[in-house]
Amino acid sequence: MRDPMLIVHILGVVMTAGAILAYVFIRMSATKLSGNEGKNLLLNVSALYKMGNIGLILVLLTGGYLMTPYWSTLGSTPLLIVKLLLFLIVGALLGMMSGSDKKAKKGNAEKHLAKTAIFGNISLVIVIIIIILAVSIFH
Repeated sequence: MRDPMLIVHILGVVMTAGAILAYVFIRMSATKLSGNEGKNLLLNVSALYKMGNIGLILVLLTGGYLMTPYWSTLGSTPLLIVKLLLFLIVGALLGMMSGSDKKAKKGNAEKHLAKTAIFGNISLVIVIIIIILAVSIFH
């Protein structure tokens, strides 16, 4: 049962990291377009947030199962605690990105898209750190 869970877990990581990475690259492309074209492009990436959220749910569900042998030693593994906390932060940031996207569609798009960009950059850095921590902890 561990291998199928690990496969689904990695798929969730790929979906989450991929959504964030795709957003960053789409935002970079949008800055090269004229004002309205770039703004319209960024206002139509809601599917990325959905994909990222689905990935987070997969990671949460499978990660809980995969952590079964480690729950008893969690207190003595500070890097694992940091990784789990960073996972929660990424979830919050994805939620804030989605919220800013919805607000941008209602009005004052520039202000809310700028917030989404900041959240996206922070999320990308944190996801990379999470992957590095996961490799170093479970290697």
